Amino acid sequence: MVDIDFKPSWKQHLAWQALEDDTTEEVVYGGAAGGGKSYLGVCWKVYRRLRYAGSRGVTARTRLIDLKESTVVTYLKVLTAWGLVMGKDYRYVSRSGAPEALIFANGSREIFKELAYSPADEDYQRLGSLEITDVWIEEANDGVPEKGADIIKSRIRWMLPEFGLIPKMLITCNPGYTWVRLKYVYDVDNNPVQLKPYQQVIQALVTDNPDKAFVATYKKSLEQMKDYDRQRLLDGDWNAVEKTGGEFYPSFDTQLHVGDYAKSYNPGLPLHITLDFNLTPGVTLNVWQVRGKQATQIDEFTQDGKTTLTCQRFMRKYGGHQAEVFVYGDPAGKHGDTRTEQGSNDFTIVVKELRKLPKVTLRVEASAPSVSMRGLWIDDILAHEQDGIRLRFDRGCNVTSTDYQKVKKASDGTKDKKKVQDPKTKVSYEPYGHATDANDYFLCRCFQNEWRAYQRAGSNKPKMGTRAETNQRAY
Repeated sequence: MVDIDFKPSWKQHLAWQALEDDTTEEVVYGGAAGGGKSYLGVCWKVYRRLRYAGSRGVTARTRLIDLKESTVVTYLKVLTAWGLVMGKDYRYVSRSGAPEALIFANGSREIFKELAYSPADEDYQRLGSLEITDVWIEEANDGVPEKGADIIKSRIRWMLPEFGLIPKMLITCNPGYTWVRLKYVYDVDNNPVQLKPYQQVIQALVTDNPDKAFVATYKKSLEQMKDYDRQRLLDGDWNAVEKTGGEFYPSFDTQLHVGDYAKSYNPGLPLHITLDFNLTPGVTLNVWQVRGKQATQIDEFTQDGKTTLTCQRFMRKYGGHQAEVFVYGDPAGKHGDTRTEQGSNDFTIVVKELRKLPKVTLRVEASAPSVSMRGLWIDDILAHEQDGIRLRFDRGCNVTSTDYQKVKKASDGTKDKKKVQDPKTKVSYEPYGHATDANDYFLCRCFQNEWRAYQRAGSNKPKMGTRAETNQRAY
């Protein structure tokens, strides 16, 4: 048996532990290009076929042609590197050019299957008689339907008691807005999925590949890609959104504006929290800190249907904050659409829930700023740091980042807030625009002098460094 030498510092080592433990049934590995996904999958499968004589595995992908041109090539390389000889230790079987199986001398088989959707076989009857020991779904986000994955996992039952094994499914993929994301990474509301005890997700980037020469070359290639593909394939960003035109904030760039900023939180520096109130999909509360003219969003609390619950979540994390807290938000909150007590509105509830903090100050305008004008101003800030204002967002603020990328511009220059219907509750709601609305209120009030100057200037917008600084603000 070949010794598998995945060093403890390698991501493949973590994945291997999950694939060979007694509890994990579903392992999602990858999340970027070049992270060693295929090599891990092939090593695991060949190891199992050699160790468990008479076992049956499946390697599946959307199309057999992709298995032939990519995955099978890796199989043959690994088999050769491990000293196995074709015709002696194993046979490679294909039909009409399509791969069928690897048949090993000890009676084990690795079967190649296509999982593409077929209208003639919606229920995957072609998998009906299959009995296997384990399965690897390669490039699952490249068109593999969830139903196909579920059905092939249900076929894992071949000689498990005899081998002392539990069902094992390895899923490798790059980020994408598919069922893999919704089931294992972020749910429909963009909140992190609470994995079940038998599920593990292991993120691997190109920099996690142990082949450093490969990393140096491939990383340079990925860095030259356009924003969307660079975000997915280099950064492993599951919230990457492809720009299709008509974005309300076209200058938002995750590579430039998003990073590891939560660690910059300073309990002795004022917090700025800003809210947008909705019953569905819920109340949004974003957390900022400001240093001079750099504003950094360090956290977000989203999707709670009540203002009280949202504030309580905030207090559980920031209840020990030592400095002043400024509160911004939708002026409509003064009317209390999401209030929980008679005679209260959203902002009185906020103040009440935050009463244990040293000092809470409301900074809520009488009316909301013009949507179209504030959109132009904030996009100018994102594009070239208008008036020296610099915006940064922590990568953990997934809802906010997605909102900046997803919200579109309507024909009248406002945000296009098309409604969708919740499949469970049948309630119609606006999925996007809430996190950015909350931030708009904060930015227009926190940097009110710059905002007002921008409005006055109209088409002759003030440029960086051309205006004199006016009133000093207490940050």
